[in-house]
Amino acid sequence: MSKKRRDENQLWGMPTVVDHDNKIVYLKCSSSITAMGIPALVKKYYPGYTGKLVTFEYLEKLRRSEEHTSELQSQF
Repeated sequence: MSKKRRDENQLWGMPTVVDHDNKIVYLKCSSSITAMGIPALVKKYYPGYTGKLVTFEYLEKLRRSEEHTSELQSQF
């Protein structure tokens, strides 16, 4: 049985970056009520991972870094 692929750019409509090497899910959340539920979402969709709330600027920095790394890996 194949696993359904998740969109790793969003989790429940929140911008997201997933670091599989360090098992961290970075999320941008603008609601304190939603922020309280993030540990449960991360536990459900990414068991064993830690959820981290970050600013939008930091999330974009992570995305740029991830794109740069994947470009370098594809060259070799």
